[in-house]
Amino acid sequence: MTPVRVLVIEREYRSNINPIRPEAAQIAALHQTGQVRVTVMCNPGSILEDYYRERGIEVIPQPLERKLSLSAIRHIRRVIRSHRIQLLHLFSNTPVSNGATAAIGLPVKVIAYRGQTGNIRRFDPSSYLSMLHPRIDKIICVAKAVEQDLARHVRQPEKRLATVYKGHDPSWYQNPPADLSALNLPEGAFTVSLVANLRPRKGLQVLMDATHIWPAGHNIHLLLVGAEPDNPKIQQMIANSGCPNQIHPLGWRNDAPEVAAASDLTVLPTLKREGLCRAVLEANSYGTPAVMSDTGGNAELVADGETGLIVPPGDARALAEAIYRLYQDPALTARFGAAAKQRIIDKFNVEQGVEATLAIYKALAAELA
Repeated sequence: MTPVRVLVIEREYRSNINPIRPEAAQIAALHQTGQVRVTVMCNPGSILEDYYRERGIEVIPQPLERKLSLSAIRHIRRVIRSHRIQLLHLFSNTPVSNGATAAIGLPVKVIAYRGQTGNIRRFDPSSYLSMLHPRIDKIICVAKAVEQDLARHVRQPEKRLATVYKGHDPSWYQNPPADLSALNLPEGAFTVSLVANLRPRKGLQVLMDATHIWPAGHNIHLLLVGAEPDNPKIQQMIANSGCPNQIHPLGWRNDAPEVAAASDLTVLPTLKREGLCRAVLEANSYGTPAVMSDTGGNAELVADGETGLIVPPGDARALAEAIYRLYQDPALTARFGAAAKQRIIDKFNVEQGVEATLAIYKALAAELA
């Protein structure tokens, strides 16, 4: 059987708060099936270049900084022709806008990846450079909630949309937990990590509001990965919290999964526009349960009352009560953690992602025959 020829275009090029990229692992695994021949185009200096090359994948450097770049579009078209590409698989908005535009008039199928809900509207012209681009044949969504959100805007959603969960491998999560000794935490501290780029929609203020609800004398300590200690806004939020001496901004760290592994609980109080949170997938893979808000695909990731707790977005009291419940019940926290780890193994493994994506590739390639 002749392999399906796929050009993957992605923009990732710098160090990341969570260095493991499940999308990259899935792409490599698809190539290694022998049923797909992958070529990757990405920004020069991408942290993933060596990863792909070590796995026998050709990497083509191409700056991808502008929403529409004539030079990038021309280069993509040349590669499609020279490599006889059948499928374009495009990750993030810049590759989508350039890649889908480059595909106009060429006999190639176009797949876009969608990782979160929101920000797509039929009457917004910018949406037609991303998920509503008329040249896109298929959109692979990271969660059912993302698919359902897009279905309100995309024509023929039953044909053009599919959900494929990110694939994670237990072997990625064998590092020892992060050393938190420098924080001088008190004996018996219950550590709660928030791993996120702390934009307003990630809900840090909701977590800060929750600290005022906990009874005095509690031993809950918050570890904020991504919150810079010298940021005046972060400093002010901590100062105004209910327990400023128990909140620890850790800044930008490449061992974010290991910080979650060292925590008793991870939390994600997102207000809107969530997909399938990778930080929670990583924490769960280490056996750390989560309390998270019911946005995007979170309710698909965490089984409420079985592997963690789901609370309404923006509800500081519900968030505070959920965290405090687990703080008071170590046995329940441990039970949730073990169940969360097993759920990742059973439902969010690499194999299911490869199998589902391969089926999509084959179906689209068959339409070209």
